[in-house]
Amino acid sequence: MIELHVCSKKTGSLLKAFALGDSEEVLIGRDDACDIKIKSRSVSREHCAIEREGESLVLRDLGSTGGTIRNGEKIDRIRLEDGLEVTIGPAVLKFYENQI
Repeated sequence: MIELHVCSKKTGSLLKAFALGDSEEVLIGRDDACDIKIKSRSVSREHCAIEREGESLVLRDLGSTGGTIRNGEKIDRIRLEDGLEVTIGPAVLKFYENQI
């Protein structure tokens, strides 16, 4: 199972952690209807989504204004793996393989 840590880009501190279990889709954005909410004007209402593709999980940008950034470049989609870090607005999303 993959675990998502939402961290502050400024301080690096952990804000929240989420277990990405059997959900088919997890919506990330600033809208109250999102599964994971990041309250910032630099985050789109529906910014990105984590989706199941077979046995894998994929992070997909939803046409956000500020983009989903990995290593300084905007990405459209990326397969989740242990140690992956992406930035959206003031947050860093860090993905870890949970061995429990």
